[in-house]
Amino acid sequence: MVNSRKILADHKVSITNPRIIVLEALLEIKSPITVDELLSQLRNKVAKSTLYRVLNDLKDINILHEFSTPANQTVVELILEDHPHHHHLFCSDCGEIIDVEMATEFENKLLKEIKRIERKFNFVIEDHRLELFGKCTDLCVNCK
Repeated sequence: MVNSRKILADHKVSITNPRIIVLEALLEIKSPITVDELLSQLRNKVAKSTLYRVLNDLKDINILHEFSTPANQTVVELILEDHPHHHHLFCSDCGEIIDVEMATEFENKLLKEIKRIERKFNFVIEDHRLELFGKCTDLCVNCK
């Protein structure tokens, strides 16, 4: 099991109680979560301002990915070594966010295209996202 103290130490970040609390919650959740849901799950263990500060600290050391839902809610998820590059499915009915890995051939073609765009526009692309929007099937336990 991954240890929050070790993660912080490995990234040469001071080990504080709020960082441990937030990091352990994210390690336990193991999936994308909105900041509001995370705050609710933490049940007043950290103040909202502290949560945002810790999330920024985790982004600064490149172990937290932040993105927005179609409803413009901020979503975060840990990105550790054992967490490969992936994209997301968004359900417009239940709000579910599902991690999805694309085929290696697709990712390789996408990376080639990104390199071509970098050269064409003399631009350095630091990240990319592919988000798929739709609805869960009738078998979804989260949908009404």
